[in-house]
Amino acid sequence: MRFLKLLAVSTALFLTACHTTVYVPQAVNAPALKEKHEFKGNIGPNNLQAAFAVSENIAVMASGQYVYRNAFYGNEGGDNDNDVFDRNVRGGAFEGGVGYFKAFGNKKRAVFDVYGGFGTGGFNTLDRSYYDNGNGTANTADYQLRSKFTRGFIQPSFGIVHPVVEAIFSTRFSVVNFYGLTAGNLARGADSTHTSTFYQIGNRPRLFYEPAITFRVGYKYVKFQMQLAAAACLNASPGTYYADYFQPVNLNLGASINIAKWYDSFRH
Repeated sequence: MRFLKLLAVSTALFLTACHTTVYVPQAVNAPALKEKHEFKGNIGPNNLQAAFAVSENIAVMASGQYVYRNAFYGNEGGDNDNDVFDRNVRGGAFEGGVGYFKAFGNKKRAVFDVYGGFGTGGFNTLDRSYYDNGNGTANTADYQLRSKFTRGFIQPSFGIVHPVVEAIFSTRFSVVNFYGLTAGNLARGADSTHTSTFYQIGNRPRLFYEPAITFRVGYKYVKFQMQLAAAACLNASPGTYYADYFQPVNLNLGASINIAKWYDSFRH
């Protein structure tokens, strides 16, 4: 219920806000492995994920993210205010981790795992004022916002795994350290409050709560994957504009590949 409330609030704020995004949460890698030497990989338009069980209870994972939305929106004119996502954001991230997993229950269909890891990345976008000066024809360098970050995370998950369908709920906490924040000479125009807030993002590490629900549907080795996630900065000061820069909702689609021996011995 808390996840649904957070998702509803995040979605409402997201859809009614103007977007200038310098942090896009990475899709949660929720492999839900069950046995030694099991491999699971996921591929989508913006994400590539892999996980491998090195023993009966220990696994490693890695994830890559790349965001380039001009390929979706094209070069059409107009400002960014009516877009669901910031069309100008571009960048990506990479992270790796190690974790513990355990399948339990009479038929071993339930899986608990917890992963911890570290990652790094960066994004850039155009300030909203870019469209107020020259209707989107001004020099983009004067309005560009850039961020770099490192990120540590811990991610417990619980899921139900079946050859046909999988459902996993993940509760992820990330500590994100922003650095290398830069803004073009004309970014934010005369709005010193927003400009000051942008640089304050890097004053201290930011704690994010990033719950996610992952569904996979298919048969055995290949499944369609959908993940819906929310992201909330837990230590943003009241009255600030941090929400302008952090994307609070993430939807990821793709395909999942699972190589495992337990499929051969599965009994309904």
